[in-house]
Amino acid sequence: MQYLETSTDVWSFVLSAPDNNSYIAMGFSPSGGMVGSSAVVGWVSADGTPTIRQYALRGQKPSEVVVNQGSLQITGNSSMILSQSSRLYLVFQLNTNQPLTRLIYSIGPVGVFPTGTDYELTRHRDQVTAELNYVTGELPSTYIY
Repeated sequence: MQYLETSTDVWSFVLSAPDNNSYIAMGFSPSGGMVGSSAVVGWVSADGTPTIRQYALRGQKPSEVVVNQGSLQITGNSSMILSQSSRLYLVFQLNTNQPLTRLIYSIGPVGVFPTGTDYELTRHRDQVTAELNYVTGELPSTYIY
């Protein structure tokens, strides 16, 4: 993950991960856990269609992960997901004085993409949480949950 405050109250993020034919996600958590967080999720489907959605993570059941909701102020047309050289790159910008420091990352199951009008997410196959110091750029603590 890379980030940069590109202008006053605008933060740019790039999350990259191996392209294992799955979704990747980055969430911002007030508590350090999944529940209560908001996340940006992106994937490139088997037909090459790129999709990015924000989700409100209200619980751990698929029905409690709500698409097109959440507390992140994502800027207009700055978001994209692409697959290049066997890696996925999720790019987005947030309008905020400073993003939450507790981050969550996840990778979806291989070959399974959110579909339909509700873009329901399936349970992730891997996840990590971290706490980021935006001043120093250090990730002093990382947890697998």
